[in-house]
Amino acid sequence: RQMCIRDSLIPSQGRLKIEPERIMEFSSEIGAVQRRMAQTQEGVGRRKATFEALNVAVGQQILDVGCGGGHLLKDLALSVGTDGRVVGLDPSDQQIAAATDHCQGLDNVSFSKDSATALSFSDGEFDGIASIQVLEYIDNVDSAIAEIRRVLKPGGRLSTVSVLWDHWHFHGPDPLLNRRMHDAFKALCFHQMLPLEMPAKLARHGFAGAHCTPMGFLNNSLHHNSFAYLASRLFTHFALGQGIPEEDVTSWREQLDQAERDGRFGFVSVPVLTTAIAA
Repeated sequence: RQMCIRDSLIPSQGRLKIEPERIMEFSSEIGAVQRRMAQTQEGVGRRKATFEALNVAVGQQILDVGCGGGHLLKDLALSVGTDGRVVGLDPSDQQIAAATDHCQGLDNVSFSKDSATALSFSDGEFDGIASIQVLEYIDNVDSAIAEIRRVLKPGGRLSTVSVLWDHWHFHGPDPLLNRRMHDAFKALCFHQMLPLEMPAKLARHGFAGAHCTPMGFLNNSLHHNSFAYLASRLFTHFALGQGIPEEDVTSWREQLDQAERDGRFGFVSVPVLTTAIAA
């Protein structure tokens, strides 16, 4: 949902091998692509599962870590009502501006630019915390989980989605070029198989009842509202930023299109919903 551009939510610039200006240049277009991804069928389904796992009630206070364009935030704000409160946390000014616009007219929405590993909220302030595709990008993810537990009330719910990146894959292009493209993109992510580790991590940090639910999907089309098409645009940006020559990136995109015409294109992803209760 949210590949944030500073603080603890992404790997260091040195690891990415991208100039700081290049990252900022990407951020505006990447944010727009991510907001479109949130509106695809897969994005809506992921958000619905996250929402339902929170067991939202009127009057609750809920934090969305990595709120992006505010799609989940608005759903939460409408649900908790005027006696409740929702907070969207995101380090990107551009994303917060988009979320503010999306949540226009909702007085129970506020925003924070805290680092996920150093939240400014009081102990036990929230009834629920959501986070969609953020935790895998945090280097010290254990610190983030500890902070999430600290600001949750006992009995509060955590609902988070992370991806099994070994199973996030385009099929169709030349295998060697395809692997280079995938490796360039995955360099963004510190914890590429985080769902496998989450139950143990959550137990260590004071959560109980951790449960993982895979939500895998397959796209066979690159139509312009498909998750696969939008994901290919992200690939293009980050591959260029990692130093893959533009002609190779262009060739990869052309090979995707050809694979679709030939009837052999596929894109597979396995996001995993992890839920737990603050003990």
